[in-house]
Amino acid sequence: MSGNEAADQELSTGIRFSWNVWPPNRAESTKVVVPLGCMYTPLKDCTNMQLVEYEPVRCRATGCILNPYCPVDFRHKTWTDPFSGQRNTFPPHYAEHISEQSLPAELMYPTLEYILPQHAGGVVSPPIFLFCVDTCIIEEELEQLKDSLQQVLNLMPQDAMVGLVTFGTMCQVYELGFSDCPKSFVFRGTKEVTPQQVQYQLGFVVRNDPRGASAGSGARRFLLPVQECEYVLTSILEDLQKDSWPIPPDTRAQRCTGVALSVCVGLLECCASLQSARIITFLGGPCTVGPGQVVSTALAEPIRSHLDLQKENPNAKYSKKALKFYTDMARRAVANGHAIDIFCCSLDQCGLYEMRVCCDKTGGSMVMADSFSIHVFKDSFKKMFEADSGGYVRMGFNAKCEVLCSKEFKVCGAVGGCASTGKKGAQVSETVVG
Repeated sequence: MSGNEAADQELSTGIRFSWNVWPPNRAESTKVVVPLGCMYTPLKDCTNMQLVEYEPVRCRATGCILNPYCPVDFRHKTWTDPFSGQRNTFPPHYAEHISEQSLPAELMYPTLEYILPQHAGGVVSPPIFLFCVDTCIIEEELEQLKDSLQQVLNLMPQDAMVGLVTFGTMCQVYELGFSDCPKSFVFRGTKEVTPQQVQYQLGFVVRNDPRGASAGSGARRFLLPVQECEYVLTSILEDLQKDSWPIPPDTRAQRCTGVALSVCVGLLECCASLQSARIITFLGGPCTVGPGQVVSTALAEPIRSHLDLQKENPNAKYSKKALKFYTDMARRAVANGHAIDIFCCSLDQCGLYEMRVCCDKTGGSMVMADSFSIHVFKDSFKKMFEADSGGYVRMGFNAKCEVLCSKEFKVCGAVGGCASTGKKGAQVSETVVG
């Protein structure tokens, strides 16, 4: 296959292989320097993409989906799974109309998008965006960030749900459903909070109630559609000030990033489990107090470098514990189908070495810049909410990728922003890649 043919195939299918010709035997495969792999872009704008509104036809043995590479017996109305050799009969409505001249879309196009019946025309939950804002930054930076947030509100779908959490020395969760005055729930920045404590403090569960009954109107107190809370949210952002906690000379600001992230994950766990949701975090410096701490508040102690991490120097003493904490946050977000994005704007380090696992495992975005005022941040933030020709935000939520292959191949893993499902089987390699 030539380079042009490979590029054309990618445009039509969204798939690109690391090699256009695969090795014919085991001896040849050992000579391959670059591992055999496939790059798949789920949201790619493919040419002639076909949409069908019905369930896919699957092999009853392996789960393989009917595709152009499946041998078809038009006389007996059967098709063969190329992976297992299992013969399957077509469903009655297929068998009635299928012929060499009349083929279903599955046998004509190598890539299809199925709109499953349970979602077609049904009620699909709108996306949820929970903003987590650092208020320990200087006033000029905070003003630029507030301006960007207000602009993005106009780019969002009007039915999208939004929430706001701010953090500095303390973490505050704003109740957008209370319009009389700004109202927030405060969490101490130095103390780790459990999911149960988040639920109790936000009023989702009544304390000492053996039934675990929900209290109040639940999620709609903190997460509201843009069209319903735009005025309240804009007012809160306009009045938002830099963290007022005094900072002694020669010390860093007390920034409780870990507690804020834990509260955000706990909030979405309670109100939006397995729904379309993102936690969008804005950082202006490293976490200095509480869980997830990467450096002390004393400026005399420099933040760890790569050399400090390699030699395990004293100023890298927080890293292992912070890595464990943020890995647990990522695990909880993955279990609930939520993504974590991080926008970090600072001239100094912000602790992304410890926090990157949150983006890597949840499929979130990570953007680094020097300031919230430069185009790297502003354009990247707006790009997230870019809509397609149909007016839908170009985002995927809670996606699951399943790979089926023939018995000659084993899947080593995936490279990209994803987490393993932990499945074992004959087609899963013992060698892990990614």
